Amino acid sequence: MDNVIVIGASGFLGSALLNELSDGEFNVFATRSKRPIEPVEGVTLIEGGISGLSAATLLAIQPVAIFHCARPTFPYFKKWGRMLAAEKARRLNKHLVKQLEKSGLTTTLVFASGSLSYGNSDVAHSERSPLNPLSYAKQYIRGESPFLQYFSNKKYRVLVLRFPWLLGKGSWFSWFYLKNIQDQKKIPLFGRGENHLSVIAVQDAARLMVLYSKQKLNSGVYNIYAPYLPTQKEFARLVSARFNCDITDYKNLYPNGLERAAVEAFYSNIVLDSDFQEVLQKYPFKRIEKVLEDM
Repeated sequence: MDNVIVIGASGFLGSALLNELSDGEFNVFATRSKRPIEPVEGVTLIEGGISGLSAATLLAIQPVAIFHCARPTFPYFKKWGRMLAAEKARRLNKHLVKQLEKSGLTTTLVFASGSLSYGNSDVAHSERSPLNPLSYAKQYIRGESPFLQYFSNKKYRVLVLRFPWLLGKGSWFSWFYLKNIQDQKKIPLFGRGENHLSVIAVQDAARLMVLYSKQKLNSGVYNIYAPYLPTQKEFARLVSARFNCDITDYKNLYPNGLERAAVEAFYSNIVLDSDFQEVLQKYPFKRIEKVLEDM
C-alpha cells in the first residue's frame, strides 16, 4: 500500500482531506504542530509540523504524494498577523522544498491555494492570468512563493491547485453565516450582492486534491472552477431558505465594522476557468443546495 503525507490536517480543508483518505487506499501520515488533529483510525502522526519533515523522514516514508493544506495563522494581529504568517509559511515551505531536493524522492506535492490571488475580473481567469492578489491573498501569496519558483528541473512534481470559496461547516461560512444565524437569525449581504461567488464543497476540494495527484500532469498551477456560479445575493437566498433566516446589510450585523480584507473578499468578483478541462468536466460536483442541506 502506498504512503501519503498530509500537511495541515487540523484545518478546514486538511481535516476533510484526512477523512477522504481514511478509506484504506493509502497509508496516511499527518504532520502535527500545535493544533490538535481530530483522531482518524490508521493515521500516523509526524510531530513538529512541516519542520518535522526532514529528508531522512521523507526517505523513510517514501510518499507517493504530499498534500499541503497548511497555513500558519496569527489570529490576534489581523493584517500584521497575516504578514507574519505569510513569512513563516514562506520559511517553512522553503524548508520543505530543500528537504525534498535533498531526499531525491520522485513524488508529487499538491498544494492548496485560492482564487483571491487573481483579483477581480469580469473575464474568467485561466492559469495564464497574471496574479493580482486582493484581500487576504495580498499577504498569503508570499507563503506560496517557494512552490511557484520550483516548477522545473525537479525529480518531484508540484501541483498548485487554486480553489474557489470552499463551503462546509467551518472557516468563513461558520464565521460570517452560521454564527449570525445562531445569534441573530440573520445573514449578511455585502453591497448589492451582484458579484459572483464561486463556491464548491470542501469535500470536493479534498477529493480533487487526491484525484489530481493521480493524473499525469506536469508541475504547474491548475485552477479548480466551480460548475455553479451564483451571485452573492443568490447564494444568500439559498442560505436563507435552508436556515430560515433573514438577509440584511452586513453593516447591521457589524456596527463596529469589519476588517477591510474581509469586506474586500465578499465584494470580490472572481470567476475561474482552466486550460486543463479533462478532470473537471468528468467530476461530479456536489450541488450547493445539497451541501447546505447536509449541514
